[in-house]
Amino acid sequence: MMPTHAGESRTLIASAVLLAAAPTSGHAQTIVEIDDRVGCPECAIEMGPTVTLAPPTNQVWFESINGVNVARDRVGNYIVSQVEGDGVIAVFSPDGEYRSSYGRVGGGPGEFAARLPLLVEVGESDVLYVIDPLHLHTLSPQAQGMLEQARMPVRPTDAVALTGGIAVQAAVRTEAGNATIQVLGRDGTIERSIGVSETSAAPSEFDLESRRVLGRSNDHRDVWSANVNRYRLVRFGLDGEEKTRIERDAEWFQPYSAVDPGSPFRAPVKPSVVGIHQDANGLLWVAVVRPPSAFTPLAPIRGGRSEMPMNAYLDLNRFLHTTVEVLDPVAGELIARREFGEYVMFASSPGDELFVFSLRADSLGRLDCLVRPLELRRQ
Repeated sequence: MMPTHAGESRTLIASAVLLAAAPTSGHAQTIVEIDDRVGCPECAIEMGPTVTLAPPTNQVWFESINGVNVARDRVGNYIVSQVEGDGVIAVFSPDGEYRSSYGRVGGGPGEFAARLPLLVEVGESDVLYVIDPLHLHTLSPQAQGMLEQARMPVRPTDAVALTGGIAVQAAVRTEAGNATIQVLGRDGTIERSIGVSETSAAPSEFDLESRRVLGRSNDHRDVWSANVNRYRLVRFGLDGEEKTRIERDAEWFQPYSAVDPGSPFRAPVKPSVVGIHQDANGLLWVAVVRPPSAFTPLAPIRGGRSEMPMNAYLDLNRFLHTTVEVLDPVAGELIARREFGEYVMFASSPGDELFVFSLRADSLGRLDCLVRPLELRRQ
């Protein structure tokens, strides 16, 4: 349920007009600055019931916290990549029951290039787009079989399925500069390059200035983009024009150009934007990974060397906590904030609902995936 803070109806009407406006120039039409003041103190981000995805370990299992992506289709099934064991992708029912697995690693038709984090997006009619480091795979609903496989000229690190194509984060050098977002056709070719910055430096997948996280607009026609190393959100039309730019002014999130050596285990991580979701009311939900308030290194350093354990499971939830914020791009307000004492990520979904997931080890050390809906409510 949406909160009804003062001026809400006016804000939502203005939001609909603003976010649907067609661009007229190559510059952002609207620049919004949002500070750290909470515009709706009585609003809260609440979690709904938890669904536990517990795969049968004799068939498939989760290997690590940071190697999993979750997508939810229109009937509530959960498609998870990647898993280990008898498949690369696993499908779970809306209540978390394991249903099936699909795929294997290899270089042939219908095979996935590597067991690296695979990007999974749900397209129209619940067709699945799965992206490995080399290929764009189009799968039938619930990963029942491969429909198409196409070689890509880029190595994406994020992706969203839109009405007009598949937008991926991958820096490409163009005549105008480095384009950080590519719109792909189902044949894997680049149809358009957007998010161009005028620079002479060649793009690099390890360059923080060219690394982005993507989210779709609530009408599924535009793409939201944010640098991972600065709290700036930009809405692009697929023609490349900026429609809205949001500058988030937060003392706890200062832009940076390099990652501290040894983070997150020997040094605290720097805040990083890891998720964007726009709901039906035009509000933006943003997930930011942050260090815990009381960071302690994984192991003490003795004799100039850190005593890192070898072949031991590392619980990233000890070192990566998450802040989820709700922003109103029209009112220019921070509506609500919630802190999570674990590594929380947004699940991809073609609907308006927002789901987050996290991985936790059970008493036997096996990883389960917990999926929960988030809602904004007035208390």
